[in-house]
Amino acid sequence: MDFFNMTISKSLFNLLIGDKKTLLLTIIFVLVSVRAVSFQINDSLQTASADSIIFHDFDGSNYQASSFNYTSVEDEDGIMYFGNENGLLEFDGSHWRLYRTPNYTPITYLKIVGDKIYTFGSNEFGFFQRNKIGNMIYHPLNDRSTDEIDISYIWKILEHNGDVYFSADSLIFKWDGEILKRIQADNKYLTMYNVEDELLVSFYGKNGGLALLEKDTFNFVNKSFNFQEDYAWEIIQKEDEEWLLFTSENGVFKLDPETYETEVWDNEINQYFLQDSTYLYYVERYQDSLFLGSTWQNGIVLFNDEGDIIRKLDKKSGLLTNYYSYPIEDRRGNIWLTTEVGLQYLEFYNPEEEEFNFKPQTKVRYIKLGDSSVFIRDTNHVLSISENKSNSIDFYFSVPSFFKENLQFSYYLDGFDEDWSEWTNNTRKEYTNLSGGKYTFHLKARSLNNPDLEIQSFEFDIIVPTKWYESYITYVLLAVLLSLLIFGFIKYRTHRLSITNKKLEKIVKKRTSELRSQKERLKQANEELKTINNELDNFVYRSSHDLVAPLKSLRGLISVAEMSDRPEDIREYFKYMNVSITKLEEFIKSIMDFSTNTKKPLEMKPVKMDFILDSIVEDLKFYANADKVKLIRAYNSDFEIKTDPKRLNIVLSNLVTNALKYHDFEKDESPYIKVSAKVKDNSYVIEVEDNGSGIPEEYQSKIFEMFFRAHQGIEGSGLGLYIVVDTLNVLKGTIDFTSKTRKGTKFTILLPFVN
Repeated sequence: MDFFNMTISKSLFNLLIGDKKTLLLTIIFVLVSVRAVSFQINDSLQTASADSIIFHDFDGSNYQASSFNYTSVEDEDGIMYFGNENGLLEFDGSHWRLYRTPNYTPITYLKIVGDKIYTFGSNEFGFFQRNKIGNMIYHPLNDRSTDEIDISYIWKILEHNGDVYFSADSLIFKWDGEILKRIQADNKYLTMYNVEDELLVSFYGKNGGLALLEKDTFNFVNKSFNFQEDYAWEIIQKEDEEWLLFTSENGVFKLDPETYETEVWDNEINQYFLQDSTYLYYVERYQDSLFLGSTWQNGIVLFNDEGDIIRKLDKKSGLLTNYYSYPIEDRRGNIWLTTEVGLQYLEFYNPEEEEFNFKPQTKVRYIKLGDSSVFIRDTNHVLSISENKSNSIDFYFSVPSFFKENLQFSYYLDGFDEDWSEWTNNTRKEYTNLSGGKYTFHLKARSLNNPDLEIQSFEFDIIVPTKWYESYITYVLLAVLLSLLIFGFIKYRTHRLSITNKKLEKIVKKRTSELRSQKERLKQANEELKTINNELDNFVYRSSHDLVAPLKSLRGLISVAEMSDRPEDIREYFKYMNVSITKLEEFIKSIMDFSTNTKKPLEMKPVKMDFILDSIVEDLKFYANADKVKLIRAYNSDFEIKTDPKRLNIVLSNLVTNALKYHDFEKDESPYIKVSAKVKDNSYVIEVEDNGSGIPEEYQSKIFEMFFRAHQGIEGSGLGLYIVVDTLNVLKGTIDFTSKTRKGTKFTILLPFVN
């Protein structure tokens, strides 16, 4: 994980300009990285005596998100929210939930204003808000600005006079609920705070000092409060209404809210923060009369309104690490710490003296209906459940601000359960197959550590729809149906003979219909047999003609040759005889290929493409003009196909022979036949391409028919492409082609993979 890219804190701008803290931050980075890798956190409750601290540790495995956490905040119900590397992390004491932004950005700063949780992370800011059913929805604000937004960090988010302000390095964004306005400053670094009824901005650098933001304009009120690389990191009011201004490296100052003059707050805590190793990182009010501060590399410190240090806590005291972001106090007066190796909760253990300014209350956080969830925000409304989601209802509950390990729950569903359940540590209760009606879910809790603690109970009403088969109308319909059945039975007995006759009529009609269907099937089969016989007769006729024609031609040539005494005439006759024999061989080969494809069983095995093509080339080497055509092999020499080699040879032999036979040797370009092979989408793709005479467009729809020949001037059986298709059907393959007259033809074969 890139530590600096996490935008570790406000010191990032100092690191970028190369100040004296660069070395310190580098050391921090190395130490933190080692700590994050090597330290294993356990969510365990350690036993502790009164007035001691119990450390509750949580890492990413506890809440199923990144261990890197930036900041935290608590809502009015005691629900905790954490800015996590993976998004917004929620914890109610029992259940963790992670809400992501659409761009999956980290949450490095967050602030609750009303019912919205405003967040920032990685050049994106906006707010989370629950919808009508309580689901958390993210609303980005970047697109609400008319200017392009490119910011590295938001240092502060606060509400002032109904508007929300976002403080960045050298500018402030103002959000009024509709428009995001950009307020640019001349200074590079600034931050802002609410002081009395004013918005006070602290700058540092060339034009540093304190200024009031009035009508979106910076009006300086103190130019002397200016440091080269520091400014007000926090401004907090003490119990005596005096304001304190905290810097990171230059100590603590008292601030006059009337004149905005500052003077050093000279005491123990001021001297403590002036030390190099204890520079202040963050500070907030703690239990009304104290302050809680975090340092860069020395843990956290508690001090009072006089500046006296009450307690220091660091890694030796039990903290996970000395480097912290934003420690906060929850409503129980305990402390949450966000770190780069997880979360830590410091519980100041003294149950006998523990008093709360709030009433602990059990809550049903959300109800799960099938695959969807409904969050419960109040008990003032009744939840109606749709019928398709009423088979399974899960209640998930907690007592915010209290860990489930320290609690026990009891519950009952009025209208289903007879009494309260036994006390249990479970924070989930499932009900299935509830009958229709109104139910009230009652829930109560008790503390294991403090038996006298009063925890308010919880009640919630739900309405489960009545199943259609349980409704009053259904019972009426069933009664009517039963009456009709009785009436029908009586009528059946009365008209038994009539019904029997009707059944016989139906049987006769059915048998008649079956006979008609059989007759139609026989008629159809007879037509199919006629078609097959016609095709067979045609095949026999054409075959006998194609077999006899070469023989007659051969016999005639022999007779003519016997009557000639001239050697040159006899050699010419031999040439014609050879043509007749070749024609006869081709036709016999076609018939044998057809027979092989019809009768021979499939023998699937691997075969190399080169082996198939070598065999075809050997058969065609004495073919007319074979030496004039270049054979291009466009595949790897070791390309292998698992198929029936014999049938693949039949397919490719016919395609290559046709490409050779129908080549246009009068064209200027060099004749070629290109065979390519590849694997694509679980299929073998084989292409046979030539630059021959092509197939005329008017014949392209018929070339796969038996005995069809597109080129009547060239001898052939007309069976070649028919056999190709028939063979590919056996191999469960397909063939397609494209062709242009005098340009050439390309056949594409698809053969499936064979396991």
